[in-house]
Amino acid sequence: MSQPSSSSDPDTPESESESSNILEKPLNNGKKMSEANGEAHGLDDYIQMGGYVLLVCLAAELLILPQVSSMFYMMYAGAAPRVLSCDNTVFDSQLEGKEICFEIDRIGNCSHPNFQYQFKSINVEYNYFCDTSKLVKNSISIQMIGVLTGSIVFGQISDSFGRKIGTQFASIGMFIGWLIVVQSRNLLHFTVSRTILGFFTGGSVSVINVFIMENIPKKHRMWINMAITWSPNMPIYSLFAWIAGDWKTLAYINAFVCLPGFFFFQFFIHESPRWLVTKGKISEAVQVLKRQLKTSNQLHLIHDDLEDNLNMEYAKTVKQNTRKTKFSYYHLFVTPRLAMTTIVLAYSYWATSIINYGVLFNMEKLSGSIYWNSVYTGLMRYACNLSFGWADLKFKRIGRKFIHTSGLVIIFISLSVVVACYALHMNHEMKDIIRISILLASSMTSQIYIADGIVANELFPTPIRTIGYSFIQTWNRVGVADYWLALPFCCMIFFSLIDTFSFECLLPETKGRHLVEHMPPRHEWWFGAGKLDKIIEEEEDVGEELRPLEA
Repeated sequence: MSQPSSSSDPDTPESESESSNILEKPLNNGKKMSEANGEAHGLDDYIQMGGYVLLVCLAAELLILPQVSSMFYMMYAGAAPRVLSCDNTVFDSQLEGKEICFEIDRIGNCSHPNFQYQFKSINVEYNYFCDTSKLVKNSISIQMIGVLTGSIVFGQISDSFGRKIGTQFASIGMFIGWLIVVQSRNLLHFTVSRTILGFFTGGSVSVINVFIMENIPKKHRMWINMAITWSPNMPIYSLFAWIAGDWKTLAYINAFVCLPGFFFFQFFIHESPRWLVTKGKISEAVQVLKRQLKTSNQLHLIHDDLEDNLNMEYAKTVKQNTRKTKFSYYHLFVTPRLAMTTIVLAYSYWATSIINYGVLFNMEKLSGSIYWNSVYTGLMRYACNLSFGWADLKFKRIGRKFIHTSGLVIIFISLSVVVACYALHMNHEMKDIIRISILLASSMTSQIYIADGIVANELFPTPIRTIGYSFIQTWNRVGVADYWLALPFCCMIFFSLIDTFSFECLLPETKGRHLVEHMPPRHEWWFGAGKLDKIIEEEEDVGEELRPLEA
């Protein structure tokens, strides 16, 4: 084909309108032709259930286990021991841990405490208990800064350099981070090393969820995300912790589990075709799609118009006048709809995380075994996940909103029971009911996280998809004050109610919708629209990419 030429000035309004028509005609005609023949014409039509999707699911599981190992590590490594006696004072075995600490404050100094613990945490190793154990909780908060920073940085890395590069970089960083953690000699060294590790963990979480959504069929997004998630890995990690018995051995195990996912991803998984198309790498996207369809035995979807269809998708990016834009976090707020989506989802993550991490990082305060409590939580989560995943696939009326809201309703009821027990001073008699209610509330957070993540990926356009998911992840680690035993649960109920109404009223239902591939046109932006770029470019590389359309 010949090099495209343009004799008019593309900066003039007339030329801009003419250029838009050039793109519109082939795009519309191509789409009608493909639909008439019953052939695939959009990226979603080439992503079909098959062998490659199964490889993506396996790769996701191998990468999720290291994430669970990192995020739940402090549930064991930061577990506060129970003080059995202090100097000459022996405490009643019926007292809760917090009540024992009140007694220690009353009697004054405790120079020779006698501990009881299920896992040798850093609290035991460095003698942190009661008031001093809050230093370890503060350490967890600092470690979360690394997770938040990693989510932000890797969101930009993923959208700029690719999903695969971002994932592999994060996996190697996690492996090295664990080797640094085991060298810690005090709480300060431990906190610094865990913060570095958290940076790469946050990056892995922010990238892999977007990658999964871009490589699975839209019909199967919910149940796959419900099946391939953190929940089934919680019992596995509990087994790792039980075998390890102490925080150093567990750190070595965590380092080892980072390696299988890295090598599997390197040799069996390709870059996301959606990202390649957005970046204008059409030839590479065509080759990746052909390899994926060959793995899935679906070569019948490959037609002569495959490259033309991908060029059409890329042409939309050019037409939207955003191809040359370097997207950043402020682009999440450039239109009213994007701003509303970002705010509602960020709040939902924030409110849910108060419940989730408030329970997980204080699991040792619940009655029963710290290991079995984690197992029960994981199994309860997974049972709910599979049930709702099946319902989403079976019933058209059950969508993202139903799954999100039903989880919050159960959380509201469960936490109301806990608050009532404390308000009526029945926390000792009803300790098993309190335990079950708290674990149930924590279990429901899994489906809320998944629903939020799916909605985020379905509403954020491809150019800012990882950035958007990374941003809402930054609101994922928050705690509450410690004034009354039931106060945290009251806060959880209040924030859950706001989450319920905002998600229901301010976001659309996204079940069955195609992923949004392109940013809104600049004329809809609140700010940052700037001067319009050229729609048809003269550079050789863009000319090559648009030639099939102009032909």
